[in-house]
Amino acid sequence: MSSLRDELLTVREQHGKLTPQLVVDTARDPEHPLHSRFEWDNEVAGEAWRRQQAHELIRKARIVYRPADRSGAEKSVRAFVAVRAADGHVFDPVEEVAEDPLRRRLVLADMEREWKALLARYQEFEEFLALVRRDVGEAA
Repeated sequence: MSSLRDELLTVREQHGKLTPQLVVDTARDPEHPLHSRFEWDNEVAGEAWRRQQAHELIRKARIVYRPADRSGAEKSVRAFVAVRAADGHVFDPVEEVAEDPLRRRLVLADMEREWKALLARYQEFEEFLALVRRDVGEAA
C-alpha cells in the first residue's frame, strides 16, 4: 500500500509536473489508488463546484471606505466576513461584525489561529519573518 505522497510523486514523474487537473485525470481510472478519494457522481460534484463558485463570489464582493477623519485615500475590504457558527461558517456583512463584540472576537480568534498556522508552516524559512516584517511595516 503506497502513501498519498508516493501516489502524487508518481503522477509527477509520469507527467513531469504535478497539478490538480493531472491528479484528477489520473485518478479517473477506477483501479487507481487515488480514485476513492474523489466524488465521481456528477450531481454531487457539480453541486459542490457551484458552492465553491458561490464562495468565491462572496469573497470577491468589496466595499470601499475612507478613514473616519476623511484623511488618506479610499480603501477597500471584503464586504462579508466568515464567522464561525455551530454548523460551520456563515458570511456576515463586515459592518455588522465590526459592531458586534462577540462576532468580532470570533473573527479575531480565527485570524489568530490562521496566523499561527501560517507561522508554523513557514517559520523554518528565515526569509519568511523578513517578508512579514516588511509587509507589516508597509501596511502600517
